Parts: sequence; structure tokens; C-alpha cells
Amino acid sequence: MKNSVGFQFVVILCVCMQQLYAQSNFMNTLNHLDKIMIQTQVLRDIVQAEMAKQGIPSGPGAPPPSNVAYSSFVDEVAGRLQILEDTVSGLNSVMNRCHHQPPAPSPPTNVIAESATTDNVSSIVVRWDPPQPVPDNLQYKVYFAAVDESGYQPQGEVVFRICDATQTSASITDLSPRAHYQVRVGTVAGVVTESSSTPQVIETPDIIPSAPQNLRIEGTTPNTVTLRWDTPDIAGVVSSYVLYYREDGGGPQMTETVDPPTMFYTVNDLSEGTRYKFDVAAKSNNGEGPRSIPVEVKTIDFNPPHPLDLNCTAMNKTSVLLTWNKPLVLPGDGIIRGFNINYTDERYRDFFLFKTPTAEFTEAVISSLEPATVYYFQASSRTRKTFGGGGAVVMCQTKADSPSKPRNVQIELSRLDPPQLTIKWIPPYHTYGPLTNYTLHWGVKNGALRKEKIEPYRLRWDSDYLDDATVHEFKLFAVNAEGFGEPAIVQFTTPKRETIVPPNVTVDRVKGPNNTTMLRVKWDPPNQPVKGYRILYRKFEWVYTGRWKLKELNDPNALATEIVVDEPNYSHIVVVRGTAKRRTNPNFPMMGQMGGQMGNQMIGSSSSVMGGGRMSQGNQPMMGNGMMNNGGMNPGNMMNPMMSGNMNPNNMGSPMNNMGNMGNGMGSPNMNNMNPQMGNMNPQMGNMNPQMGNNMNPQMGNNMNPQMGNNMNPQMGNNMSPQMGNNMSPQMGNSMSNPMDGPNMGGGMNQGMRGDMGGNMGGSISGPMGGGGMQMSGQGQGQNPFGGQMNMRMQG
Repeated sequence: MKNSVGFQFVVILCVCMQQLYAQSNFMNTLNHLDKIMIQTQVLRDIVQAEMAKQGIPSGPGAPPPSNVAYSSFVDEVAGRLQILEDTVSGLNSVMNRCHHQPPAPSPPTNVIAESATTDNVSSIVVRWDPPQPVPDNLQYKVYFAAVDESGYQPQGEVVFRICDATQTSASITDLSPRAHYQVRVGTVAGVVTESSSTPQVIETPDIIPSAPQNLRIEGTTPNTVTLRWDTPDIAGVVSSYVLYYREDGGGPQMTETVDPPTMFYTVNDLSEGTRYKFDVAAKSNNGEGPRSIPVEVKTIDFNPPHPLDLNCTAMNKTSVLLTWNKPLVLPGDGIIRGFNINYTDERYRDFFLFKTPTAEFTEAVISSLEPATVYYFQASSRTRKTFGGGGAVVMCQTKADSPSKPRNVQIELSRLDPPQLTIKWIPPYHTYGPLTNYTLHWGVKNGALRKEKIEPYRLRWDSDYLDDATVHEFKLFAVNAEGFGEPAIVQFTTPKRETIVPPNVTVDRVKGPNNTTMLRVKWDPPNQPVKGYRILYRKFEWVYTGRWKLKELNDPNALATEIVVDEPNYSHIVVVRGTAKRRTNPNFPMMGQMGGQMGNQMIGSSSSVMGGGRMSQGNQPMMGNGMMNNGGMNPGNMMNPMMSGNMNPNNMGSPMNNMGNMGNGMGSPNMNNMNPQMGNMNPQMGNMNPQMGNNMNPQMGNNMNPQMGNNMNPQMGNNMSPQMGNNMSPQMGNSMSNPMDGPNMGGGMNQGMRGDMGGNMGGSISGPMGGGGMQMSGQGQGQNPFGGQMNMRMQG
């Protein structure tokens, strides 16, 4: 520091020795010098005191250390040096120029030095921007000197002078490769004054080495190749080697850097049984040289062993868990990259492959499988190029699921009278194990349903006899060990049919041959020709599970039959209906519509003998148009159970013994003088009275006889006919009044009873069910196979 200050001071004095400073300038300079000397002496004393503390001798002839107090040697030295630096800076500002001397130009800006080495010769190119503003007579000086890595300059600088102010670059040639040089650029404007850029130290690049010599193969394994080579003929300082290799016949170029630069290297992670081409290049700090002559080599083949102890566990309906152990592979044998799981189902329809990402996996979840299906699994090991043989095959079955719905469900009307359907289908696409059965839920749409099981090998079902003109719904389920699958749903509307109901149906339980139990069924002839009869019967159950049975009689004159019953301990329901002939006369009379003014006062409220009622499925009413229905004898009502079947008011003459047209003219003058003995009506009702046709009493416009308000005749008050056996009353709208004391009645139906003639029989039966044929009235929910009006008896 002291020498530096003295050097600057001497230079300034030499340059300005012909100029005399003013007295103030001299005093200012002296003050700065005194401060510099004082701070220098203090700093010297601190250093000597610290040396004494540490027992370091000061050297011969050194003055004894002064007694200097300080807390920290390092901090104290740093503070004194900062004071010296500030003082010298102030001195420099006072003495930086001589009086009347022009200032030095600004140094050049953006000085950049670049080096290059070509053909073992290095050069440095320096570029800069001129100072601003550019002074007159501007010249440049380029200084460079060789230095070591620490920046020490053993020799003086070499100076190149550039007199052209427009030239802003210079090239320094014939330098040594891989050497350090210090470069700076100065500006001169005149003879004495000069400024310079900050010095830069730059290293020239090394030479580019030639190709390594004698590349050769030292050894191979399935996944490694070891190579060796010799140094390049022209090397300089090699910083590293670069190995290049690729698979023979194509593939990406791969590299390995050998740093530090040894003369051999082992390339790892190669593919087994594969041919490779290798070459090598040397690299210096100046770049990479040419590559060596290539060599080729093939790695050793490797057949990986299969995984051990493969095991399978069903997780759910569509997934299984596979676990295994890694096979034993010794170092150098080869590298297993992962495991393959091949699998298929028991029908060998499709084959699938699952790959683990790496060989670290020892388990896998195989998903997207089918439920209740047996699969076969086999595991193998794979390398980068191939895979080995598989181990033992493992069988595993996924957990079961409910089956899919039956397919191609077809429904057709197999019988018209009484209606009967046939349903056909094919098995579900997915059964997921053996089916236990098919289950059919069926009945009137939105009504009560029956449930029937069908054997799994059957693909056809025939229905019970059904009600006519009714929408029926069928839900067919396939069932396996897991439960019900999704149903196949179909609907069918049965056609409307004509019905013939014989009157006065009675049922008696009798003993038959061989101690059998029979039902003796009797009826009266219907009011129109028939070609035979159909008798439907079944046992009575509150929740019906069986089916109707059918007996057909081809005799149009039959008025009775006997039925052997299999279950004598049950009550039975019997329905009789006539089989219609083909009509040739369109005006054939149909009993029924007595209508007009006659019916309003015949009876107070409706009552129904089941023979005049209508059985229906679901929630449809079973109430019939029995004895005089509520509201009068409109078309469809009957005076008597034997009169069921739509009396035609325009065609009643012949079968009714010339009753005349009673439809709308009952109150006309032509119906005078109705016989008071009308109470003795024939039970068959076919011939009411020869005199009834045209001689009705004038008082019978609404009341056939003053005594007939609700009872057609004093003799008819309680018994319309010997077969009726019941007390008709105004309260009979929905139930038979109790007691039910007729000769053929074994009890009474209460008004809450809902007959289910083909399904569930809601409500209840009041009174004992023994005795003769039971007349029933109520609201039904069952299938009425005969439809329309029918005469029905229940044998208790």
C-alpha cells in the first residue's frame, strides 16, 4: 500500500514538475500524507503486537513492539486499511492532474477477449467500443502478458499501438495452447494522458485430440461389454473419452462418458443376445476429436427362469389377485426386466397378457374379468428382448354374480277359450354358474302377482287359464346361487270373448268308488243353444298357488257331471260355462236387457249370486249383474240367476213364451192387467206367464204390483225360486245377508270378502263352509278364465 501511494505520487510529480502548485494544494497534500503515515505506523504496531502475542519473532533489527490496545486483530486491521484506502483516495483526487493539462480520455467499453486454438496454435481476438465522446487524436494501446493460473505475471507486458481510432479490434496470434494471458486496452489522446480498461485473464483452448487407438473387446456377459483402447497420437490434455454404441441393424445412438479419462470401460444394461457396434473419441477443453475404428460384439444369450409359487385368489366378481416369488438369478447370468401373466377363460375364447412394469413386482390384480368364470393363469419372466418359459398353470374362479336376463322372450296365445298363453325364451347370455331355476312373476298389470318356479332346463312355460280382455304382465327372472338377475318383461292383452253362463249351478260333495271324493256339479239349461260345457275347478286357498283344472263336456244336453278331487280336505271352487254354437240367425234372442221403467223399484240394492257375477283378476270387481241390480234392470241385469246373459229387449218373444217387447214399453197401456199371480214364476224363467206379455197391470209402471215394491209378489218375498235359498233384501248390494238359510247354502260371505278365483283370495269367509254349494258375492282379484258373466259355486 505504501509503495503504491509513493509510486503514484512520484509519477504525478514527474509529469507536473514544470507547474507550481498553489500553497493550498501543497498543504492539502501534506495533510493527506501525514494521515497515511500515521495510519501506517498504527497498523504496523498492531501487527507487531499480534506477532508478540503468538510468540512470532519480528526478525533482527526490528524495533520493540509498542503497547497498542485492540479487541480483535482481524477487525482492527480491516478498519485501519479502510482508513488508509480512503486517505489515499483523497490524495489521489487532489493530485490527479497537473494544472492546465487536458484530462485523459475515457477507457474503451464492452471489451471482449476470445481465444481459439487451431492446428496446435492459439490466438486471442479482442474487441471493444470507443469511448464517448470520442476525443481528437484518439489512439488505442493493446497490452497482453503471459500469467500463471494464479494471475502472477513473470514478464512485462507487450504493447500494440493502434493509431486508427476507427479500428476497434485486435488479434493476438502465435500463442501457446492451454495458456493464460492478461489483456487490457488503453486509450490515448495526446502525449502523456492515458486510461485503460480493466485487465482480463483468458485461457487459450487446448488442442483437439486425435482418435484413440486400438479399440478392442475385453469381455462380454448377457448384459455388459468391457472395452479397452490406447491414447491418441495427438492428445494435449484429454479431459474425457466418449463411447458410442448402438444395436447392429439400427436403433438409437447411445453414449457413455468416461471421466476421469481411463483407458477402459464396461458398458452395462445391454440387451442379451444382441449385436452391438462400439467406437470411442477423446475430448479436450477445446472439443471432441474424431472417433476410433469401430468394433462389433454380441452379448451372451439369456433364458430367464419363470417365477415361483404362483398363487391366485378371487377378490370379487371381476378381479383376482396373483402373487409369486422371484426366481433365483446369479450376478452375471442376466437381467429380468419384468414378469408376464398369460391368462384365458375356461372356454379358451380369448387370450390376454398382463405385464408388470418392472421385476420388483411380486403381485398383480387382474381385473375386467367375467363373474363366476374359471380362468387359467401362467407366469413367465421377460428380458428386454425375449421371455422365458412359463411355470405351472393356476386355475382360479371369479366370484359369482346374478345372471343376466333371459333372451328372446316370445309370448303367444296357445288357447283361445279359455285363454291360455305360452312363453318361450333362450337362456341368459351370462349365467355365471349353473342356474337353479327360472322364476316367473305374473298377473294382471298393476294387480296381484303370482310366482312360479320353472326348472332351469325348461325354456317354455304354459300359463294358467286367464281372464279375457285384460292386460297381463310377465316378469321372467333367471336365478343362480347368487340370486335373481334382471327380469325380462313382456305384456299380453287377452282377447274379448262371448260367454254363456248356465243358471242354478249347484255343487255337492259325494263319495265315489274306491273311497274317492267327488264333486257332483249340476246346472240348468242356459237360455241359448250350446254345443257343450266347460267346467273349471280348483281347490280353495287364501293365497292360491295351484292352477285351474278343466273338464270339457261335448254333450249340449248335459246338466250334470262328477269330478274326482285329489285333495278332499280342501274346499273347491267350481265354474261352469257353456260352449257357444256357431250362429246362423243374427236375431237369436239373448236374455238380459229387461231395462226401461220396470227395473227401478224391483229391489233396493244390488245383490249377486256368483252365477250372475263376473270373476276378474287383479283389482277388477267380481260383482255381477245378479238378482235385480241396484238402479233397475238395465241391459245386462237379470231378474234371476237363471236369466244371466244379456237379454235382448227386441227379441224376447219366442223363448219367453211371447213375453212381448218389455224393453221400453213396460208402462204403456198395452201392458195392462198383469196377473197378480206372477209370484209363481217358473224357476227356469223361460216362460214367465203367457198372460204377462200384454196384460200388465196399469199400476205396474214402476211397481209391478202394489205389493211388489221390493218383492215381486207376496209369495216371492224371500224366495225367487226354490233354488235360491236366500233372503233378498235392499242391503244385498255387496254381500249376502245372514243368516244364509237356503237349502243349498253352507254359509255366508261377508261383505269384506274379495274372491280370488285364480290367485290370492283376499277378505274372509264368515260361517261354516260345510254343506252344499256356496253362493258367493264380493270383489274379486283372481283370474276368471271364462270371463264375462259366469255361474260359480264353491263346495265346502
